[in-house]
Amino acid sequence: MKPSHHSSIKRDRDLLWLLTRKETTLQYKRTILGIFWSLLNPLLLAVVLYIAFVGVLRIQKKDFPLFLLTALFPWTWFSNSVSASAVSLIANINLIKKFPFPKHFLLAAGILSQGIHFLLSLLVIILLVYSYGKTAGVIWLLGIPVLLIIQYILTMGVALAVSVISVYFVDFQFIVAFLLNLFFWLTPILYQLDTIPERYRFLSLYFNPLSPLMCSWRELFMSNTIHWVWIADAFLGSLVIFFLGLLIFRRLNRRLDEVL
Repeated sequence: MKPSHHSSIKRDRDLLWLLTRKETTLQYKRTILGIFWSLLNPLLLAVVLYIAFVGVLRIQKKDFPLFLLTALFPWTWFSNSVSASAVSLIANINLIKKFPFPKHFLLAAGILSQGIHFLLSLLVIILLVYSYGKTAGVIWLLGIPVLLIIQYILTMGVALAVSVISVYFVDFQFIVAFLLNLFFWLTPILYQLDTIPERYRFLSLYFNPLSPLMCSWRELFMSNTIHWVWIADAFLGSLVIFFLGLLIFRRLNRRLDEVL
C-alpha cells in the first residue's frame, strides 16, 4: 500500500527537521560556547573591521558597528551556507547511498541551520539599535520574513549549483571560496551603495542580487524602512539564480550516484 500524500509530506518535513537539527548541533558538539560561536565569529570579524576602518582609517561614523553588522550578519548566513554546500554531498556520501531521500534536503538543512544562527544574531542588532537611540519598528515584522524568504531562495539557488558541480570537479570548492571573498568586496557591506559611482551603480543592483538584498537588510534595521525597489530587484535576481541552480542540479544529478 502506497503512503498517502499527507504522510509523504509529513515524512519529508520530519526528515528535513532532523537534518537541520543535526547540522545545527553537530557543528558545535563538545565545544564550550556551543551555538554561540555562530555569533562570536562575525562579531570578532566586526571588531577587526571596526579597528581597521575607525581606528586606523579614521572613518567618522558614530553608528559604524550597527552599520557594519546589519549587512555582515546576513552576509555570514549566505557565505557559510554556500561554503557548506560545496562539501555537503561529498561529506554525506554514506547517508546518500544507504537511504534514498531527496539530496537537496541536505542543502536546505544547511541553509536553515545557518538561518537559525542568523535569527539569533538579530538579538545583537536589536541591542545595538537601542544603544544608538533608534527603535525596532513594527515594520520589522513584515520586512524580516520577506527578506528571509528572498535570501533563502537566492542561497538555495547558489547552493544547488555549487554542491553538484563540486562533486564532479572537487577543485571547485576552492574557486567558491575565492568567489565568496570577491563578492564580499563587490557587495555594499563595508560601504554604502551610493559610494559606488553612479554610472556603475546599476551593475551592482542588477547583476549582483546580494547588493539590493544586503542594502534592504541595512535599510530595514537602521531606518525602519522597506525599500521595495531594492526588494523587487533582489527577488527577481534570486529567482533567476534559483532556476539556474535548479537546472544545473537536475542536469548533473542524473549521473551523481555513479560519480559519488
